[in-house]
Amino acid sequence: MDARAPLICIVAAGAIAIAAGGCGTTEKSGEVGDTLSAKGLEATLEEVDTDVPVPTNDVTGLSQPAPGFKLVGARVRVCSDHGGAIGAYDFGLDTNSSDDARLKYPERNYADSFETLRDGCGDGWVVFETPQASQPDRVTFGFEDTGTSTRPQTAVNAKFSWTVSS
Repeated sequence: MDARAPLICIVAAGAIAIAAGGCGTTEKSGEVGDTLSAKGLEATLEEVDTDVPVPTNDVTGLSQPAPGFKLVGARVRVCSDHGGAIGAYDFGLDTNSSDDARLKYPERNYADSFETLRDGCGDGWVVFETPQASQPDRVTFGFEDTGTSTRPQTAVNAKFSWTVSS
């Protein structure tokens, strides 16, 4: 066996570890009003509304909370240059109980709902349903773009969260 083989293996393992180091997740947290960013992506939680309007003319029931639940709105703003779709489904709401909220979609509680975004900036409301007894604790956002074979440097895996004050 060639004496250089172990050295070659060590160098190869080190190169792989260095290359993989750039593929990590960017995790950031803040408070309501903070803009969090990661490589071509910015997200802001502008406001949290625990008194979400329910239109009286909603004959579909889509804007009504389910029995035993209440609604919580999060006004968000996102800017991206990745081209991948970002929508209300990328946001979440953690509560102070063990029951997490679920996305209320479609809904018509606000005239300005957050619509799917690919490039540029967009803002609007995302609505969640939470158990009646729970309180919002954290709004979360997650987005992953694996890049392309010709532009691997655009890869991003962002996990953001904002603490909601009671």
